[in-house]
Amino acid sequence: MFRLLKGGIYILFTGSKARRLKNASFEERYKAARECCLKFFKLVKTPVIYNDVKLPEGPVLFVSNHQGTIDPLVIVAALEKPTTFISKQENKKIPIISTWASLLDLIYFDRDDQASAIKMLRESTRWLKSGKSVLVFPEGTRSKSKKVNEFHEASLKPAYLAKASIVPITLHNVYEDFNNIKSKKPYRITIGKLQTYEIYKDKNLEELAKELQQEIEMTIQTQ
Repeated sequence: MFRLLKGGIYILFTGSKARRLKNASFEERYKAARECCLKFFKLVKTPVIYNDVKLPEGPVLFVSNHQGTIDPLVIVAALEKPTTFISKQENKKIPIISTWASLLDLIYFDRDDQASAIKMLRESTRWLKSGKSVLVFPEGTRSKSKKVNEFHEASLKPAYLAKASIVPITLHNVYEDFNNIKSKKPYRITIGKLQTYEIYKDKNLEELAKELQQEIEMTIQTQ
């Protein structure tokens, strides 16, 4: 299964397609990555089931629970809007992730380095202000279960600074990772209701973090 995934992503960086992508816009590179993800899930005959939601034209901070290793692939397969991810520094050493990073301009940070975390928040804010979207996993690490760990409120700060809209994303059974592919059990994801800056601007970070966490927990329980 790992070889299938690696091969699918590797195709993006070979031949004429690689040369075109090298200097392509972020939107074009994201589209190529999404096509790769969709082809991969089709190849392994394991669909990604998600609700079709019309998203705004402007930048969005997507806020998702973090269940498993395959989360980003499932999200990109479901999310048509071009989006980069915030990722921990350790992932940069993983061959597939590093290739993925080159394609999607991942924003890395070191959890043990405060300066790195501040740089990540600034970069995320800059990205949103430029009109592009960002996805963050506020739990900071995988839960490997249906449980949603406490959200780190600081991860939401870029949305306030950029006055960007927020959209929660709920992963339902992605913690099973590649076991879904073995059993052909569809991955399920719910794209939540949009919150514009005008809706959340008077809430403090702690309040908003708890609200989004509870919304995702409830979505897991009821859907």
